[in-house]
Amino acid sequence: MSYSEENGQVTLTMSREDYQLMLIIFGAACGWMTLARAGNPGRVLELLNRLNEGNPNYTPYQVGDEKASL
Repeated sequence: MSYSEENGQVTLTMSREDYQLMLIIFGAACGWMTLARAGNPGRVLELLNRLNEGNPNYTPYQVGDEKASL
């Protein structure tokens, strides 16, 4: 895994396995934020969508205005 930064842009290079783990961690964080009503999980979902721009195997999350009801 590597990290580089240039002109205000960060580039992370990681294995497919690490990338999949990162997606799981972001998903778990969204679940926790929803259950604990701690913060706005929509911001995390928007970040995931931006991280995956150009990924043909990714289906973007639809972020609504309403809070999830449990």
